[in-house]
Amino acid sequence: MNTAKISFLLAAVIAPTYFAQECALKDAKGKSVCAVGQACKAPVTVAAVEATITTDALGALIRSGVKMTILDARTGKYDDGRRIPGGTSLAASADDTTIAATAGAKSGLVVTYCSNLKCPASKALAARLRKLGYTNVLEYPDGIAGWARAGKTVVAAK
Repeated sequence: MNTAKISFLLAAVIAPTYFAQECALKDAKGKSVCAVGQACKAPVTVAAVEATITTDALGALIRSGVKMTILDARTGKYDDGRRIPGGTSLAASADDTTIAATAGAKSGLVVTYCSNLKCPASKALAARLRKLGYTNVLEYPDGIAGWARAGKTVVAAK
């Protein structure tokens, strides 16, 4: 899949997060320098944004064939062996070598998930990936429970 298509899909998923933010650039009087009704032109550091993805958006990305790595952050008794299609198990506590071998290129799209909205594992894994320099990390907070509840396909771990 080409870079333009990936960029477009990422923009569609992440853009609402950016546009909801107030412009960080202020003039000497403390007023925003961004025009009203326009997106702020201030550069945004991707690592600073905690981007999430919805069930429908993740399903659309999977169906589109966009190259991405889907990481299941559940471990131990919380890992029931069910996966979102394409999902691979990776704990946030894994060593850097294991993360590099599992998560792929630091510029590639990575989606993390865990059990459900109350589970902190996917957020911890996403934060760890960002800290290691991964630049396109999305967290799917609904987890495997939300995916299954939405009637999406669940597969057995490989």
